[in-house]
Amino acid sequence: MSKLKRGTIGKEKRTLHPNSKENLRLGPSSLMQGKKPKVRHNFTLFEETVKWLQKHKSASAKIDEVVRQIREGHLVAVQEVPNTFEKIADLQKELKQIRGKLKKVVKLLDEALPLPAKGGVIKDKIKEALAVLN
Repeated sequence: MSKLKRGTIGKEKRTLHPNSKENLRLGPSSLMQGKKPKVRHNFTLFEETVKWLQKHKSASAKIDEVVRQIREGHLVAVQEVPNTFEKIADLQKELKQIRGKLKKVVKLLDEALPLPAKGGVIKDKIKEALAVLN
């Protein structure tokens, strides 16, 4: 049996990496974020997510911020309504028609204002305006 210890293949003597000593010196408090401990995980992300995270100083802090906003209800899932764009187009057409009718009614009522109250002329103008609205 060889005199080499496990993990020392190709090396005669095991050595410590300088960063190991630094991490030990900092102690467990360096792994804390507030009162909660930090934990390292590996995830598979979309390329666009990685690019977005790289734009920020601390990707971990940004992910924590997004999760906090989701929990507080600031970020919610968007539910798409079927035929949304068609409904919007129909509503825009209807809005144009209503605006056109309102312009006609305003014009008819403006014409009715100077008319004398006696006789049926003013009543005819008001009936005409109401017919446009219906």
